[in-house]
Order: sequence, then C-alpha cells, then structure tokens
Amino acid sequence: MLVAGVTGRALAESAARGGHPVVVLDYFADRDTCALAEACRSVVSSKELRFDRRRLLAAAAELAPPGRSAGLVYGSGFEGRIALLSRLASGRRLFGNAPDIVAAVRDPAKFFPLLDGLGLHHPEVRFSPPADPHGWLVKQPGGSGGAHVHPAEERQVRRRAGAYFQRVMPGRPCSALFLADGRRTLIVGFNEQYHSPARAGLPYLYGGAVGRVPLPPTVEADLRTRLDALVSATGLIGLNGIDFLLHEESWSVLEVNPRPTATMELYDLDYERGLFDAHLRACDGELPSGVAPARAARASTIVHATLPWQVRDGFGFAAWCHDIPQPGTRFAPGDPVCSVLAEGVDAPQALALVRERQIAIERMILEEAACAVDA
Repeated sequence: MLVAGVTGRALAESAARGGHPVVVLDYFADRDTCALAEACRSVVSSKELRFDRRRLLAAAAELAPPGRSAGLVYGSGFEGRIALLSRLASGRRLFGNAPDIVAAVRDPAKFFPLLDGLGLHHPEVRFSPPADPHGWLVKQPGGSGGAHVHPAEERQVRRRAGAYFQRVMPGRPCSALFLADGRRTLIVGFNEQYHSPARAGLPYLYGGAVGRVPLPPTVEADLRTRLDALVSATGLIGLNGIDFLLHEESWSVLEVNPRPTATMELYDLDYERGLFDAHLRACDGELPSGVAPARAARASTIVHATLPWQVRDGFGFAAWCHDIPQPGTRFAPGDPVCSVLAEGVDAPQALALVRERQIAIERMILEEAACAVDA
C-alpha cells in the first residue's frame, strides 16, 4: 500500500501494527519511517517545503505501480494540490476522501455557507480585507500546520488567490479526531493544540497536541450530533480531524482536515490493530463498535533547531523521540528536527512530561550546535 504525506512515520507505524505493508513517500524519509516501511523515499522539492510533483509520481510508479498497489492512503500536504492528489490516486484504490470532497471542505466559499446551513457556529469570515485589520486573521488557501495563518495587520503578508479573513475569537484551540463512514461518525478523542514559537513570523505554527481532553458535557453532546450532520452532508470517510475553538460552554468550527491528522498517534496504541486499520475499514463503511478504552493520555510536540546544526552519526536521540533525521541532515534555525511523545495518567501529566522531554532534547541539540560553531 502506498502512503504519501508530509511525514508518513505515524501512518507507517500504525500500518505495521495492523499487518499492512506500506511504502512511504514523504518530505523527510526519516530513519524510523524507513525502518517501518518496505521502502521509503523523500520526494520534497529542493526549492521549498512542498511535494516535487515529478519525483512523487515517479517514485509512486516505481515503488507502488497502479497494477500492483493495494491502495493509497494520504496524509497532509495535498490540501492545496488537489490535481496532484487526483493524479496520484489514478489507477489505485483510494482509502480516504476523494479529491472533490477534499476540495469542497477546504474551499472557504463552500465550507462556511455549509456550516451556516447546518447551524454550526464559526468565527466571522469575509473574502475582502476588513477596513480595520486589527482582530482579524488572513488564511492562505491550501495550507496546513498553521503556517498559512497570519495576523491580517501584518503588511509583509502576501495574499494569494483564494485567501480569506477570519475574525479572532476567544477560546482554546482544540480538535476532534474522528472516524466516518460517509453518514455517521465515531469520535476517537478530543485534543488541545498548542502553537510553536520556533519560527518568527509564524505565530500560529502547529507545535503539538495533548489528547484525552475533557469537554463540557453540553459541548461534547452538541459536537457529536452536529459532526454527524456535517459528515452526512459532505460524505467524509475514514480518519479525519475537525479544529475548533472551545470557549466556556460554546464551540466554533475553524476547519476540517479531511485526512488522518497528527493527533492519530495520541490514540493509536489504544487500538489493537492500530488506527490505520480502522481508517481502511471506515473507508469500506465499517466503523468500530465503540471507542477503545484509554490506556493513557498522550501528548506530542515538535522539536525545532535554534542554531544551524548537522546530525552526526551516533547522536543520542532518546527512545521517546520520533521522526529521527538521517545522519548528515542539516538544519537551519526554525527547522523541525524530530517529534517527542509522552504518556501520563491524564492530559496535564502527559503535557508536563512532553515539555520536560522537549527541553531535554533541545538542550542536547543546542549544546552540539554551539560546539560546532565554536569549532
């Protein structure tokens, strides 16, 4: 089976638990991803952090040709590249939302009117610049991971075609990971997300998340009901995520991610065959009978370089580090180096431990980078 996305490690790890052999095409071809997959290839552009179309399609044809591939599962990276997703899916069984469904839920001109019709609250949206940009965000089309979100008053931000403005609202940034069969949903878990300060000019850059976050009972009940209506209206299938703001006893939708999200690894170990297997089954119309019992609360975070750094062979990445870069990989300040995962009896404990681990690995990287500069 072909797995394609910005990073394929979590999907490959889950697939291995369920007994599904995969080949992975992603940006990084990290060490642990390569160890988990039958084959792994980096297909990132040499000019910017996005898929190189020719390399992606050539590698897919070589490693998972349409006539011999068991199917395609995709992650992030295709939000603004629907034509590329269509081309990659051609001749392969697509386990996930069809390109037209992805286009519909990621098109703000269609998505927010749909929410209005379903009675789903969302921050005010407009498609022309507000007279006073203070208190507004500008969101570029086709983005993910928060890198496409900027305060509207930033003059250096260049708006691309299809960008829209969203009013800033109070609330905690949260998400729900859910399985869908085109009609119904099964919510895997609720999460709280946090931003990373690693890159100047990207105040909303995704930094990680903590799972098993409790919601007010009225909010949870309303979200479950309305999410069923949203899935029925859109036809979403498989593993998906919905981002929302939680403010006291109310919630408002920010966006839907119509594919497996980064928060799947916060729950994967609770499922005997992994969420990759559950994703495949949901795409065939089969939802689990219920949510797996929680073995722990988990939190993840992304570690970024603070100085220029090159990974030496033998650098001591801890067992709780994931997405381990290949020896010799070079990083500029702000580049993502690896991810860190931690468990706890509840969300606060898991979050405290992942922060502790993040500081520890960042200190190790900083010391090595500083030594290299001094040398």
